[in-house]
Amino acid sequence: MEFVKLAGPAGMFFIMFSLALSIKTSAFKAIASNPLSFYLGLVTQLIGMPLIGFIIALTIPFPVEAKVGIVLITCLPSAVTSNFLTKKMGGNVALSISLTAVTSLIAFLTIPIIIKIYFLVVIQDTSIIIFNTSLIGASLKLFAIVTIPVFLGIIFNTIFYNFSKKIDPIFDKISAIVFLSIIGIAVYQDLYLIPEYIKYAGIKTVLLFFFAFYMSIFLTKLFKLNHKDKITVVVETVMQNGGIGIVIGALIFDNTKFLFPVAAYALLQYLFVFIYFTYIKIQKKTTYE
Repeated sequence: MEFVKLAGPAGMFFIMFSLALSIKTSAFKAIASNPLSFYLGLVTQLIGMPLIGFIIALTIPFPVEAKVGIVLITCLPSAVTSNFLTKKMGGNVALSISLTAVTSLIAFLTIPIIIKIYFLVVIQDTSIIIFNTSLIGASLKLFAIVTIPVFLGIIFNTIFYNFSKKIDPIFDKISAIVFLSIIGIAVYQDLYLIPEYIKYAGIKTVLLFFFAFYMSIFLTKLFKLNHKDKITVVVETVMQNGGIGIVIGALIFDNTKFLFPVAAYALLQYLFVFIYFTYIKIQKKTTYE
């Protein structure tokens, strides 16, 4: 994960700027005028995910480190890469960016609150928690990676619209290469640890993804979201920011085993989403045929 910590922010800054080149301010105005999808995305991310984490931790006899790791995963903000994947899957990019930005900005409040509630209510012991104010800095840095390049990209697109249309396809291809490079190198660097991650936390993260995926699918159908918004809410819900999870987990806990579920989910979530992406592509192809 060291490469992700060093090169990830710069890479994601470029990807977010590139995404914004194809977005107009009217897309965000549309969200403001019809905010149901946005509110539902916040509910699944900020309430639904932690509830799933609590249910798994309370009902399944996992080691305490695994339970705490699962709860930590569920209170993380959306992964920055969810915006790029949303675009590739045909979702609502403006909605995706809005959800990622908001959950990232308030993460310094939501993460410690949820973790403390879990320890006070379930374990009734907060002695292993070592909270400090660095959470605020980590959250604001994440917000800067997501929000500043988007603002710059939209401003650039507004002022130099014709030029933006020309460079957007080029930037889109470069973004794909940067994204795949970050994920590929991160997996390669942690290759020797993957068996340990899977052995310790594999089943737990599969369970978590399964419940999160079907919760978001059920709610998007219940509230009759359109196809683009449905994809967006599902991706935003299941894609958790493993990078900030590992950083924050290291700030909160002394024992590295608390971070194993986070690391396992951070790697496996791309496999899960790839399966969902393949399903959408097949479904789209079948529909057109």
